[in-house]
Amino acid sequence: MTFVYPMATCGNPAPAFKFERLPTNAEPTHYDVRLSPCLNQFSFEGLSTVDVTIKEATDVLKVHAQSLLIQSVSLITNPGDAAKKLDTTYDDKLNILSIKLPSVLQPQKVQLVFKFIGELNDKMRGFYRSQYKDKDGSEKFLASTQFESTYARLAFPCFDEPIYKATFDVTLEVDSHLTALSNMNVISETPSTDGKRKVVKFATTPKMSSYLVAFAVGELEYISTKTNSGVEMRVYTVPGKKEQGQYSLDLSAKCIDWYNEWFDIPYPLPKCDLIAIPDFSMGAMENWGLVTYREIALLVDPGVTSTRQKSRVALVVAHELAHLWFGNLVTMKWWTDLWLKEGFASFMEYMFVGANCPEFKIWLHFLNDELASGMGLDGLRNSHPIEVEIDNPNELDEIYDSITYAKSNSVNRMLCYYLSEPVFQKGLRIYLKKFQYSNAVTQDLWSALSEASGQNVNELMSGWTQQMGFPVLNVTQRQDGNNRVLTVEQRRFISDGGEDPKNSLWQVPITVSVGSAPSDVKARFLLKEKQQEFVVEGVAPGEWVKLNSGTTGFYRVEYSDEMLTAMLPDIASRKMPVLDRFGLINDLSALLNTGRVSIAQFVQVAASSANEDEYVVWGAIDEGMSKLLACSREMSEETLKSAKQLIVKMFEKTGADLGFAEQSGEDSQKMMLRALVQARLARAGHQPTIDKFNQMFTDFLEKGTPIHPDIRLATFGVVARSTGKEGFDKLMNLRETTAFQEIERQAMIAMSQTPEQPLLAQLFEYGFEKNKVRPQDQLYLFLGTGSTHMGQQYAWQYFCEHIKEFLEKYGGANSSLFQRCLKFAGESFGNEKRAVEFQDFFCNCKDLTDTDRQTLARPIGQTVEAIRLNARLLEANRSIIENLLKQSNL
Repeated sequence: MTFVYPMATCGNPAPAFKFERLPTNAEPTHYDVRLSPCLNQFSFEGLSTVDVTIKEATDVLKVHAQSLLIQSVSLITNPGDAAKKLDTTYDDKLNILSIKLPSVLQPQKVQLVFKFIGELNDKMRGFYRSQYKDKDGSEKFLASTQFESTYARLAFPCFDEPIYKATFDVTLEVDSHLTALSNMNVISETPSTDGKRKVVKFATTPKMSSYLVAFAVGELEYISTKTNSGVEMRVYTVPGKKEQGQYSLDLSAKCIDWYNEWFDIPYPLPKCDLIAIPDFSMGAMENWGLVTYREIALLVDPGVTSTRQKSRVALVVAHELAHLWFGNLVTMKWWTDLWLKEGFASFMEYMFVGANCPEFKIWLHFLNDELASGMGLDGLRNSHPIEVEIDNPNELDEIYDSITYAKSNSVNRMLCYYLSEPVFQKGLRIYLKKFQYSNAVTQDLWSALSEASGQNVNELMSGWTQQMGFPVLNVTQRQDGNNRVLTVEQRRFISDGGEDPKNSLWQVPITVSVGSAPSDVKARFLLKEKQQEFVVEGVAPGEWVKLNSGTTGFYRVEYSDEMLTAMLPDIASRKMPVLDRFGLINDLSALLNTGRVSIAQFVQVAASSANEDEYVVWGAIDEGMSKLLACSREMSEETLKSAKQLIVKMFEKTGADLGFAEQSGEDSQKMMLRALVQARLARAGHQPTIDKFNQMFTDFLEKGTPIHPDIRLATFGVVARSTGKEGFDKLMNLRETTAFQEIERQAMIAMSQTPEQPLLAQLFEYGFEKNKVRPQDQLYLFLGTGSTHMGQQYAWQYFCEHIKEFLEKYGGANSSLFQRCLKFAGESFGNEKRAVEFQDFFCNCKDLTDTDRQTLARPIGQTVEAIRLNARLLEANRSIIENLLKQSNL
């Protein structure tokens, strides 16, 4: 049995300070916020008046503020009265400003007036600055916001918790040549008193939480259109990029109309702006009426953007606009229910893109990007439930992960299939109408879905959201006349193959398909007990039976050898539907880690898929093959060489059939499949493939022959791995001279795969120390390093030596960017010594406080567990790999 000790075991850290929420004796109803930002000094002056309703007698009012110089706080008890100046005290840990009232005030309405100065920081949170170059190469700045989860308090004093909804009047005083944007439409624009600036006033917002307020100020240009429902849609960019917003503009207009109809509630604002920000820590942010995006998540260049990236842009646009209902109109009461907005925005993005962009085959990608991603994290002992108890929201960044997004999304899909889409839709409409402009908890959603379906949804679903993990179903069968009797036993799937100390139990919706009608659901069951028998009627002897038809359930299935063997011919012939082929192979790949499936068994199934023609299924095969290579690399150079030869043997015919060039009439997935298979052959040392990639790159540079966007990353990777300093320098030059973020990122990911340490050192110095790579993108420098021992070691050592700079650059241990670098720096290691070294480093690191260690406990625990899983996979398969390679005459 494997135990993974969480970080709390480091020495005896001092007990954490007691976190406090704001007291409930008062609430805001309206804010009047006036800010005057200066893009030369990176500062802003602010004046904010807050209408507060005192609900219980008190002599103190508390609000949030952080990194603000509070010049004065005044109280107005009656309209027209003179403001009384008040004394304040400040708690730096809680970011709470306590305001001493002149006496005990009984329940009444009052106004608080704050005068303050703030910084336009460079940490991508609060009201911050973002740097870019204009067409002449001159450095320019714009200012934008990121307030979720707890950063509105960096821009103005406020009740910075989601429960405190209020209306907002925003006024921005800016230089006359700049554009100023906020959530609402502009209602007036007048010269400032000195005539040098302009004062831009915006309409009053609907009632909403502070984390959804937004502003942007800069030299911006836009394109616009109107939805069928009359909403003005605009895409804003820095100068020279607005045309790249056309795809997102058209899609967003369609999206608003589609959601209006699907939710049966019209979007309530007169406009919705989408703005591309050069420096942005998240992917995007759903500020009501002013949605902010990374440039790469919003902008599309038809000749340059890859299919995968274009589909991601479609998903991110649809995700943020779904939030305008899930999150903005109805908001969670507290961050414990973060999934109520993220899980549903994630599900609705696929619903919209699936219905409106069929060319992306998005539900196939869902299985890998959402379902498998969620299961990958949730198979760890250091996972967390969907409904995760949040004490201090300042430590919330680590929860924006594959559980909150991908697992929540997948569980929603499972429930939608179980209830049927019309019933699911009816339940969501009930929920949104009941709680609009208000707050809700998970139980409120279950109640609405129960009302719509007539079923006890809370009983069905609470196990999925309140427990950590998910089940694996062990299934055996026997024939009884013309019926198949299935014995199904559930247990928690844990990646290390060990026992579940909690004996978790789920209610599992099971669908069954059979060989004679593989695309139909033959039977439906609900597994409620640890073990149950189910009878599937009308199944001939010898016919295969498969659980989780369409891979709609968030569970894995482990079949008896007899059941699995029966399915192999229909996997090979592709008679089994693609969603099921993916699910089966992905389950086998995951079971490798538990020791219940060997690499030899996986290779057998992969070999039977030689005729596979779907990108996502090949992706699942490829993932298993990369586990074979990772183990072989740890064993010896000779074993790695033989494993690569085996992969060439398996992939060579498919690679030859696919070729490198796009064929007329093929769908968008085929080029992605081509890139995947050829890249795997190149990684396995197949020289003709390597030569072809290098020739494509040479022709691109010397003759201007375009490289298809979908095979560009694979091409760059081969160049970085096989052509030494010459190729590295060419990629560096390409990164320096391109104006397109996707090419920048791909060149960087490729260069991180170099097998030469001096080049890797040059790249890290370029990216981190010379700051030539934006902080939001620096984690990609770690991405390719795990493919060699040298790269693994270099990246880890670099992280250790520069942790202080990382903490400073990203704004502390609670930054998701810092935490992702931490994980990437260690998770590709594969032995116990490394696991101990990784954990010990964070226990003893002088640059971390005990609060930091507590914040990082789960990310560190997850990475240590991932390293131990790699080690376990190797030990379970060492002799099996040796025998497999011998049998293959390698």
